[in-house]
Amino acid sequence: MKFPIFASVIVFCIWLIYEIRKHNKKDKKILDSFWNKENQANNTRAKSLDGLNYIEIPESVYAALPTPLPLELEDCSKLLQHLKQNKIVNLSHITNTDLKLKYGASNLDTLSAYDQNYISLLRVLQTLSDYHYEKGNIHTARELLEFAVSIQSDNIGTYKMLARIYCDNGEESKLDYLISAASLLPGLTQKPILRFLKSLRTEYTDPEESILDILD
Repeated sequence: MKFPIFASVIVFCIWLIYEIRKHNKKDKKILDSFWNKENQANNTRAKSLDGLNYIEIPESVYAALPTPLPLELEDCSKLLQHLKQNKIVNLSHITNTDLKLKYGASNLDTLSAYDQNYISLLRVLQTLSDYHYEKGNIHTARELLEFAVSIQSDNIGTYKMLARIYCDNGEESKLDYLISAASLLPGLTQKPILRFLKSLRTEYTDPEESILDILD
């Protein structure tokens, strides 16, 4: 009885060694492919950035800064002044390697700055939306949130608040618009946002409670 067990152990060890070697070869190919692509990207010459999808901030966003300016919105004001003088592009769905391949390695710092401006803009829009919603300025909050969605914000809070505004205003049909917009998001937040929105579409419940579905 001991021989079959011993033979089985030997067979298992041989199989295990084979699998380890197979995965090591596969990992090496992936790593080699990555470095080949990275080397190619680092040697790509600079190309024109004219074709980028630049984001223009509408005047309604600047107008959303109240006068006098509250202390909690001072950072938003400073960021908006910075963004007004700089270019904004959503590049969050493109890796640095692909950016270098497409636009040239020497443009990477510039492109990274554009993308950081986009991230800053989303933060400003959410902060301003939160402020105006709490103050009861629903129309202003709605405008800010709709602009954020139009430039592909992947902030769950943006969709949560805008969905609440639509539902409270008897516009549940607009949840379909939010679902369509969220379905185009390339990031990891797409699925939880969609799950949250779809949970509201069939029967409106309190978004504060429904958001817990995201954590399941």
